[in-house]
Amino acid sequence: MNLNEKAITKLVSVFILIFALAIIFFYVKSGYKSIGLYLIPIIFIAVAITAIFKENIARWFNEIIAKEIIVKNTKFIFFILPLSIFSLIGFVSLYLAIKFPENVPIYGWVIITIFSIIPLILIYGFIFGFSVSEKQQMQIESLKNNLLSDSKGLTIEMPLSDKNCFISWQSIEAIIYYDYVVRSDFTEYYQGYKLYLNTIPIYTKYEKQWWLNKLFPKDSQRKIIDIKSETKHFGEIPKIVEKYLKSKVDIDFTDLMKGTLVSSQTYQNKNKTTTIEKWKPSKKESEQIVFDKFNRSVDEIKISYY
Repeated sequence: MNLNEKAITKLVSVFILIFALAIIFFYVKSGYKSIGLYLIPIIFIAVAITAIFKENIARWFNEIIAKEIIVKNTKFIFFILPLSIFSLIGFVSLYLAIKFPENVPIYGWVIITIFSIIPLILIYGFIFGFSVSEKQQMQIESLKNNLLSDSKGLTIEMPLSDKNCFISWQSIEAIIYYDYVVRSDFTEYYQGYKLYLNTIPIYTKYEKQWWLNKLFPKDSQRKIIDIKSETKHFGEIPKIVEKYLKSKVDIDFTDLMKGTLVSSQTYQNKNKTTTIEKWKPSKKESEQIVFDKFNRSVDEIKISYY
């Protein structure tokens, strides 16, 4: 799943979560006590939360449970199957509504129709991919986190959250580079740096904020900052560390997509030679220390923060 699909999936999931919570709030406020009314929005909430925290859930399964079936069918288990069940419930509700229309108010028709159609649209997107125009692509690019650095520290511009995150050089105790794949078909590849701090970063909010960000104004209190590969100027981090932290960076950037060479074919066309290689991706997971004040191992750094 590429960046566009991830961004769209999470954005849609947030809206579904808010919509489902609003429906439950309306039911509670209206005094409805029928369990059946709450079933569909509860399922929507479960699906939305799963989509939002999918990376963490999939990684947890991969590291702790490591069951082959789950690892190979992450997208089907966590998305397509729940959405299919969800859509089925929606169409059953639609059938009952058509059969007994006198018991269904106008807003009920709207809710049932949405709950029937949206899962099908999402399933189509997960299977065939979401189409993104050039304009939408530019908008997505503008919402990427942006990494800046100076003699005082690092600044992560977070336009999607309408705020900046400042990390002073003195607060950085360790930096670990990681790269791993979650699914066995290796379509989801994660790469980034985790910064371990001795104090909470300083967050500065933009003057103009999106209404959704205003609903959740609290900043993270974590002392571990994850800078992912989608961040602008991500590739400059080794040079930044060497320049400001005076630490030699020696990272093995081995491409996990090229684990074992399966086949190689070379084609000659006039003066042009083309070689097509097929690789079996590596299943290894890499974590490398980029910087540490106390010369600790990766496990020692993690233990001190958990």
